[in-house]
Amino acid sequence: MRSIVTGTIAAATGITLLLGGAGSFALWNADASTRSSTVHAGDLALTANPDGVWTDITNGRSDPVDISAVRMVPGNAYQFHQTFDVTATGDDLSADLSWTPLEITGDAELRQAVTSSLAVTSDSAALTPAGRTSWLVRPSAGVSVLDVTATIGLSSDVTTGEDQTIDLSGLTFTLTQKPIED
Repeated sequence: MRSIVTGTIAAATGITLLLGGAGSFALWNADASTRSSTVHAGDLALTANPDGVWTDITNGRSDPVDISAVRMVPGNAYQFHQTFDVTATGDDLSADLSWTPLEITGDAELRQAVTSSLAVTSDSAALTPAGRTSWLVRPSAGVSVLDVTATIGLSSDVTTGEDQTIDLSGLTFTLTQKPIED
């Protein structure tokens, strides 16, 4: 019986050694490095130039005005003209330039009576209208200049909003990158 116990212990020890060695069994392997390279992220920025000016365009006028001193009446129209620099670096980069007429705040009747529109031109960026308040911008590499004109007015048949006030100081233009489309 002693030889059966000894044989069983020897067999168990041998199996344990074989199983324990399974973790150190190595396969052949090799690796190689690629040539060194880096990838840089692009850039998108919108900067307002200090050339913004309001103009009274009622009945063909083109008079610069202090918009805070204006007493608008039905039939009046005013334009805000300003240039913006778009800095764009990146492959397949395009963005939406938008403004929200709802950023005009103040008395509700006058706010609803005021009409507004946006026009954008550029000699160095491709522009596509994307609705009444948005433009698709495909800037050229480097800096593109956008010429932005926002127009507000009261049609001559408006009967509401008398002696009310609107605030135009919250007008904001936003440039938001668009995802790449297939």
